Amino acid sequence: MARYTGPKNKLSRRYGQVLNGMPVFDIAKRPYRAGMHGQKRTKPSEYKILLEEKQKLRFSYGVILEKQFKRYVDKATKMKGPTGEILMQLLETRLDNIVMRMGFSSTIFGARQLVSHGHILVNSFKVDIPSYRLFPGDIITLKEKSRKIPAVEEAMKNWVDALSYIKRDKDSFDGELTEIPERKAIPVPVNEIMIVEYYSR
Repeated sequence: MARYTGPKNKLSRRYGQVLNGMPVFDIAKRPYRAGMHGQKRTKPSEYKILLEEKQKLRFSYGVILEKQFKRYVDKATKMKGPTGEILMQLLETRLDNIVMRMGFSSTIFGARQLVSHGHILVNSFKVDIPSYRLFPGDIITLKEKSRKIPAVEEAMKNWVDALSYIKRDKDSFDGELTEIPERKAIPVPVNEIMIVEYYSR
């Protein structure tokens, strides 16, 4: 399984914003890239701008392999509708991402671990594939024996109902994906049109 094992804050600092699913920290304290050349000012090329937008989206959804990410783009291209919006919807409805959105983990990395270690049920069946695609009506449940995991308990304390496409029952540790979210409802600040343009070059 491909995963990022380096400092998470460096990813957000690299792109000047706290990426979806990353630990929260104050970018204003160090508003420049990590590393010895982080404070150098250079004008990025058009290619670099497109590449960084693509990388932001990849990292926001768990640093999936480039090959796997390209498959999402290809799949979105073949489906009817705006390619960029469909790409966002495919990524947003990944199981690991919805587990994080439901508050069982405070980061995408923790959510991915919960899924791969078999702590999550989908429609009462164990699913341990983080990239498993969810559809409206699917019920996601945290196993009873997993509800006392300290990281889960801490994440549940801080969860706030904010997403229109997820319905959650905090007491029963389950929730439902009620609809495929519209782009404006997905809280990931990237320009998906630029990402489609990157792959069409």
